[in-house]
Amino acid sequence: MFAKSFFLFLICTALIACKDKPKVIVEDIPTEENSSVSGASDVAGSAQTNSGTGGDVHQVMANEVLQTERYTYLNVSEGGKKFWVATSKTDAKKGMVYLYRGGLLKTNFESKEFNRTFDTIFLVSHIIDANEHPGGNLPQSGGTVSPSVMTETTTSMPVAKDAVSLKNLFADPKKYDGKIITVSGEITKVNNGIMGRNWVHMNDGSKNNGKNIDLTITTQMNIPVGAKVALSGKIVLNKDFGAGYRYDVIMEEAQAVR
Repeated sequence: MFAKSFFLFLICTALIACKDKPKVIVEDIPTEENSSVSGASDVAGSAQTNSGTGGDVHQVMANEVLQTERYTYLNVSEGGKKFWVATSKTDAKKGMVYLYRGGLLKTNFESKEFNRTFDTIFLVSHIIDANEHPGGNLPQSGGTVSPSVMTETTTSMPVAKDAVSLKNLFADPKKYDGKIITVSGEITKVNNGIMGRNWVHMNDGSKNNGKNIDLTITTQMNIPVGAKVALSGKIVLNKDFGAGYRYDVIMEEAQAVR
């Protein structure tokens, strides 16, 4: 009789323990209480793994800052939109402008510490103060571009005959390291007003293993996506702006070739 009663007692104890166990949101990134705070999974590590070094550069302004023991939550503005980001704990302040790359979008992200669920939030490996970044001279509002940055507008220019093809550039980048060369092609992507300059991506039809070769170029000109342009600038190898902003090959301070 005693053995039977003891067995029932163990079953009841187990059921009570299961009932009191914190709820787990089934996601590839666990919730804050069950992972981030406990250390089972790292917000920054997850964001870094999913965003990589090739993600878009974002410039945002902090509207609200929430601090936890290990992480910082920021409500930010970019391009007229407001959203939340979470990153490794940092001394972020309201009204400051920050830069980050990539980010992993999560939905229904539950924070036990704040007793709230974020409908959407971006997990970011880290953010950096725009004013302290090596690029410097950043616009002081999220998602807008200072008039001084937009010094020249370019729509379409003839392709230069003496241009170095991107295939040749990437096949032997050391040959062009530190030299001013001309490249020509179509602008496929634009990020304006980041780190005091405009960032454009060019493709001239060159391919590597079936994939388009893409060259990142910084300039003060405002060049729209789709423009066919010829640009002259300095080739720099292994350019590291800090905080993961690194390029194997980049053209800097590009000017239009007319």
